[in-house]
Amino acid sequence: MIIKDLIETFKTMFSPKKNVSTLQMSLTVLQVMALILSNILVVKTIDLFGIPYLATSCSILTFPITYTLSDVFSEVYGYRWSRVSGTWAVIGTVLCSLLFALSIQIHGNAAFTAQDAFVTVLGNTPQIALASVLAFWVGDTVDDKVFDLIKRKFNSEKSFGVRAILSSLAGKYVDGFIFTFIGLSFLPLQTKIIMVINCPLTQIILETLLLPTTHAISKKLKKVEGIS
Repeated sequence: MIIKDLIETFKTMFSPKKNVSTLQMSLTVLQVMALILSNILVVKTIDLFGIPYLATSCSILTFPITYTLSDVFSEVYGYRWSRVSGTWAVIGTVLCSLLFALSIQIHGNAAFTAQDAFVTVLGNTPQIALASVLAFWVGDTVDDKVFDLIKRKFNSEKSFGVRAILSSLAGKYVDGFIFTFIGLSFLPLQTKIIMVINCPLTQIILETLLLPTTHAISKKLKKVEGIS
């Protein structure tokens, strides 16, 4: 199923017959940029409100953008385009990881004295990079699938909030499980379990707060794009 979905997504990405508006493309670029940045910001961990059991990372700063646009794409432009934006984000993440790794290996000149800091920020291990891409791809696919299934059964403005929250909850738990147990396999089991449970819940709370904004943006975009 995933392979078939990937093939269909690439067909859409490179189809010469697909008409895409300037607004749609601009939002897609913003989505890809935010997702690439989140993989850099994830290096710095923080405790929300100083509470260790609310541990997360600075990638939470890009979360409002990635969440809002993900559901907007599914709602306004459809499931297939949401997969296209997600695929470009994966491609961008892989390309950045390769360029970062190459830059780390290139010997700096005498003026560059921050190699250790450079490695700390940009030198994610291949294990973490792989886990990040895999977790995002599978989690985002689950998110889009659940959103699309609920939309097919209850396609109304009133059900937007339900499908947005439920789809994100499913996607985030799949994402969190894969990334934590593959990318952070070196952590104690108890710590990994806490992270898997906690991070998606924190994100869902943010999603609920952002829901009115997401809904308003979707309605406005449909009007601008002439989509019923």
